[in-house]
Amino acid sequence: MKDNTDNNMPALKLINGGKDTRKRTGNKATESKLTEKQELFAQGLSEGLTNAEAYRRAYDAANMKPNVLHNEASKLAQHNGVSKRLDEILAKKRAKHSMFEGKASDRVWRNVWRLAEGENVPPAVQQSAIALAAKMAGMLTDKVEIESKQADSKSIEAELLERLQRLKA
Repeated sequence: MKDNTDNNMPALKLINGGKDTRKRTGNKATESKLTEKQELFAQGLSEGLTNAEAYRRAYDAANMKPNVLHNEASKLAQHNGVSKRLDEILAKKRAKHSMFEGKASDRVWRNVWRLAEGENVPPAVQQSAIALAAKMAGMLTDKVEIESKQADSKSIEAELLERLQRLKA
């Protein structure tokens, strides 16, 4: 800038104020240093596609032989940046899923206790709600007892004959 001494005005200098003035594209591919196709491949894998299916979605593989396609897809899946990005995507999905799972569980608990402690709720419903709450807390479990006898073929044959005699009578 020019020094304006003629007008008795101070010289001003433009600064960026510490802000990052570089352009942001908002594209995850550029932020994680992957190409757009590598990002698409990682996204496909995170959705449950096989390596080959994700590769076909991200790249033009129409003229590739199947064995070449599988080899390239396998190499790309082992690429350090792609595998890191896949881990990031899956971690976000797990966090999101556990958040929703926790909210659903809280909602169920609130409804069960509302029924158990409600004033205008019939006693049978309250009792069922309390039993459900105990089950949810792991205090009640269904117990099945199986009696197993070891017997030889002669004793089994004798028992079957005895049962047949009772049925005939």
